[in-house]
Amino acid sequence: MVQIDHPLIAITAYVEPARWSLWDVEAALVPQMFVEAVQAAGGIALLVPPDAAFSERAAERLIDSVDGLLLTGGPDVDASLYGAEPAAEHEGSRIERDESEMALIKATIEADKPLLAVCRGMQLLNVVCGGNLVQDVPGFHRPNPGSFEGSEHEVRLSEGSLAATVAGGTKHVGMQHHHQGIDRVGEGLEVTGWAVGDDLPEAVEMADRRFVLGVQWHPEADPDSPVIQAFVEACSVEAV
Repeated sequence: MVQIDHPLIAITAYVEPARWSLWDVEAALVPQMFVEAVQAAGGIALLVPPDAAFSERAAERLIDSVDGLLLTGGPDVDASLYGAEPAAEHEGSRIERDESEMALIKATIEADKPLLAVCRGMQLLNVVCGGNLVQDVPGFHRPNPGSFEGSEHEVRLSEGSLAATVAGGTKHVGMQHHHQGIDRVGEGLEVTGWAVGDDLPEAVEMADRRFVLGVQWHPEADPDSPVIQAFVEACSVEAV
């Protein structure tokens, strides 16, 4: 093993309308909570916007140049990617972002580099592995749309799992903000976390990889959460 100082963390970015100063234009952006959490853990945050040029080879080259991949939240995953029609509750998608990130996910898994997939990122990881999604889940998973205030929800985690290790135990309270979730679990993924209340999958991981973890909750929104710290620490160790 080789220790890496200040690992380079690729963070997937949104493309959304944004306003600042005199400008009102589309922008590539990431919630600052993700950036601050990575930086506080000792990593260097690199924003990666969607790009139609992310062929398999281009994605491999990008992942070769960083130490880990962090998938952020965002709009619904496009239902066509798992063979479904959008339900009435579907809130819109960005298929160009989905396809870009799918290429990055595949390249990261193939390279056996650390991958942390948050909320929509976990859902997209499941789709990449051949799973599908529930297009609308009970409202207590998003109690306060547009805010994490009052969103704490208990999650139970499998003893000995990567999820329990990085979260600090088999009981965890996470910040919830989602209206979709995993239905059929993708190949190679193991569900290791469940929401207390309805057993919706809250964590998935890959046993045959160093660090591939999806969490449905939002560790970036909780300054006391150890999850992103553990991910960055995993990125700081290079297998040789």
